[in-house]
Amino acid sequence: MAALTRRRILECAVAIADRDGLDAVTLRRIAGELGVHVTSLYNHVETRDAITDGIVELLLDQAHLPVTPVDWEEWVRTFFAAMSALAIQHPGAFAALSRRPVQGARAAASFEIAMAAFARAGLSAGEAYSAVKAAVFPALMVGAERSMSARGELPETVMEDLPPESFPQFHALEDYDPTLAWAFSLETLVAGLRAQISDRASTAR
Repeated sequence: MAALTRRRILECAVAIADRDGLDAVTLRRIAGELGVHVTSLYNHVETRDAITDGIVELLLDQAHLPVTPVDWEEWVRTFFAAMSALAIQHPGAFAALSRRPVQGARAAASFEIAMAAFARAGLSAGEAYSAVKAAVFPALMVGAERSMSARGELPETVMEDLPPESFPQFHALEDYDPTLAWAFSLETLVAGLRAQISDRASTAR
């Protein structure tokens, strides 16, 4: 039997989440999957929150986010692409990213890079943090939709329940491709951040 390590436990947790959803991940379930007593896990992960934090860390490791200086737009676009890829690769575990804030130096490293990029663009520390949060929120929402799509669970408005004469705009969306909204969200975010940065630069003069 392979040695019980924190990484092995977390990889098992990710596999359970991808198969059965994040709520199915419990210490007892992981122990059962690994064929060990639940108390054997406590030296590596003591609580359910520690498991979720570890899943976040593992997913961000797999995302290969920038850890060396980049400009803010490159970081935003890279982050969006990385979250989309994670959502498809880990449709169940992806939900962990919206359950807990990042913990630890490894998970936070790329967000430090992002804040530094916004600071170089002229934002204060608080504004840079706000800019990163502004990027993270829609990226996670787009990722959540992508993960639902990957599981075949993407909810849609039932057009048959809406009379065409009262809801012509909805009915014009027949066969709408959701990737258009995802791409539009990214471009709107980048344009908005660019405008905010430009506005602050003009005010500072």
